[in-house]
Amino acid sequence: MQISKSRVGQIAPWVAVGLLAAWLLALTVIVVGELRAIDAVLAEGTAPSLAELGIDAGDIVEVGEPISMAETRPQVGIAGARALSGTLAMTVTVRASGPGDLLYEAPQVMAESGRAYPITGESLKDARLAFLDLVTGGQATAQLTFTGAPALDGGDGLTLVFNPNRTPVDAYIAPRIEVPIPLEQ
Repeated sequence: MQISKSRVGQIAPWVAVGLLAAWLLALTVIVVGELRAIDAVLAEGTAPSLAELGIDAGDIVEVGEPISMAETRPQVGIAGARALSGTLAMTVTVRASGPGDLLYEAPQVMAESGRAYPITGESLKDARLAFLDLVTGGQATAQLTFTGAPALDGGDGLTLVFNPNRTPVDAYIAPRIEVPIPLEQ
C-alpha cells in the first residue's frame, strides 16, 4: 500500500500535535509531582537534609561576616574653603569603595544658623565626572563651588552635606555624609 504525498501532508501535522500533547502531559505530571513533594515538606515542617538533596557538605562555602557601613563609608577631605566673588569654593578629595553615590542628591553647604548654600550646576556636573574616578581608582578630587558667600570669619560653622535629604535607611546606596569645612582666613 502506497501513501500519497497529499496524505503525508495531512497526517504529519497531526503526528506533531500528538507528540506535543504527549510532551505537555509528561511535563504536567512532573510539575504536579514536584508540587506534591513541596507540599509534603511544608506539611512536615522540616527541610530535607543536604544528603537528601544530593549536596556534599564539603561543597558549602561559609559566608563571612557582613560588611559594616563603617568599612564602606566614603572618607571625605576638604582642602579649605574660599569665598570668591559671591561664591564659596573648596577642593574635595574622596576615598571610597563600594556602591555609595555621594552625588545622588546635590550637595549643600549648611551653616550653623540653618542657611543652606546650594552647589552650582556647572560644579555639580564637573564633580560627577570627577567622581567617576572612585570606580576605577578608589579616590577622586573635585572643585566644588556653592552659590552665596557666607562670612568666613569663623563665627558661623559650615558643614558640607552630601545627599542632604537622605535617611539612615538609604545609607548604603546614597549615604548622607556631613563634613566640617576648615575655614581659611
